[in-house]
Amino acid sequence: MKNKNLQSNSGLSVWIKRIVIITCSFFSFFIGFAQTPISGIVNTYHSVVEVIPAKACLRVTNISSLDVNSRVMIVQMKGASIITSTGATFGDTISLNEAGNYEIGTVCYIIGDSVFLFHNLLNNYNATSGKVQLVQFAEYYSAEVIDTIKAAPWNNTTGTGGVVAIFCDQDLILQKPIYADSSGYDGGAFIQSNGSCSDAFPANSYAYNASITTPQSGAYKGEGVATITTTQSGGRGAPANGGGGGNNHNNSGGGGANLNPGGIGGGNSSSGVGCTATRRGEAGKAMSNWSGQKIFMGGGGGAGHSNNGLTSVNGGDGGGIIFIWANNLIGNGNNISANGGKGGSSVSDGAGGGGAGGTIILSVPNYFGSVFIKADGGNGGGSDNGGNLNRCFGGGGGGSGGAIYFTEPVPAASISVFGGAAGAEINRDVTCNATPQSAAAGSDGQIFSSYTFARSTSTAGYCRFLLPSKLLYFRAILLNKKVRLSWEILNPELVKDFTIERKNTNNQWTTVAAENGDNTK
Repeated sequence: MKNKNLQSNSGLSVWIKRIVIITCSFFSFFIGFAQTPISGIVNTYHSVVEVIPAKACLRVTNISSLDVNSRVMIVQMKGASIITSTGATFGDTISLNEAGNYEIGTVCYIIGDSVFLFHNLLNNYNATSGKVQLVQFAEYYSAEVIDTIKAAPWNNTTGTGGVVAIFCDQDLILQKPIYADSSGYDGGAFIQSNGSCSDAFPANSYAYNASITTPQSGAYKGEGVATITTTQSGGRGAPANGGGGGNNHNNSGGGGANLNPGGIGGGNSSSGVGCTATRRGEAGKAMSNWSGQKIFMGGGGGAGHSNNGLTSVNGGDGGGIIFIWANNLIGNGNNISANGGKGGSSVSDGAGGGGAGGTIILSVPNYFGSVFIKADGGNGGGSDNGGNLNRCFGGGGGGSGGAIYFTEPVPAASISVFGGAAGAEINRDVTCNATPQSAAAGSDGQIFSSYTFARSTSTAGYCRFLLPSKLLYFRAILLNKKVRLSWEILNPELVKDFTIERKNTNNQWTTVAAENGDNTK
């Protein structure tokens, strides 16, 4: 065994052969008192291409900006199996599989494209088809939000984004909001159909190729935890928690869902003219969180069917995911929100459904000042029929509220998971059918207290083999505004040198001292 002592400036970490042994957060009590100003996108996102459970290892497409000893969230964004036959059961969930699985881990070592964790993985992940991402936490002693913190928008191509993850050893002070509104699953895209329409087959089915516009038999569906093919991209069937698109002619999209269902889209209630069938977008379907083991972004709302193209009638995007881990949260009247987006409103066309609220996890024991915590569903788009003779179309369905988890009892804060309102229908022509085919509001979401978030405590055996020595102890003592570091290792003959680094206010590491491995001072 070998003892080491070093007195140096604050904000330090110790590396062995460039391997982090301890970070500033381990002894953060000693190293700083000011708040780090933060704003914008503070996380990095990494697409996982392979998971190797036996080594607690994830291979990623890009290791840029990933740090050893940093906290990370692993979360699988997709992978649910659904019924894909084009009947009324289209989109019903057969199995969630690994979709929604997540956990918090800590990086032990990075080599090549491989990221090793200190602890064994809790869950199974399918990186081949499930779009697994690794999100690096933004970590601070204390932080002050000086401009809006945002999630990078969800990118289905890379399978990354939609998540805000922040760790503060002490205080998180809000001078501006933390925002993941409309950062989740995409709403159905607006595309204009030609003027052809039909009340019969094929316009009565549940799935179409929405890119075909001659005519477009069914508008684009909202996105959710299941992956669908191009030939299933449109039509009124709701794919899991994504809302269904409105069918030909001018039916509206359904609202997206999270743990509760969205609202059905409004329908065609025209009379005395051709193409009057009601084929409205179905509501996004509720997901199961498996007693909190799974988390989801909000499902996107379905688009409205449109042949006039006077307005964009896209579905609203779902809310993203926010994870905050801090000792104290000082709200100052600001928002922490993962709301769903509003569906597009129409003029003499179908309207878009609202996106569902996302998921917020707060591991915070102490709250000070007012704070507004929201995961509300987006409103369905309104439908202005403009008094057109015999033509009437309902609004878009509302998105469901999301899910908010507190690791402590629910705090005395303003908290909401309201479902989005149904899109209103206005300027109906008196010659239309007496009974409007109105949209429905999304369901309210859910609030949980005393929640235990997913993280492993089982030490990964492989990680210790990556280190040339075992750290027996590490101490940091504040002396005359400097930090004295002491540590002891096993098998010091295996260690070439120690590098002492300091993290600056930009979260960048700089070397401040180096010690030979055989130095015993």
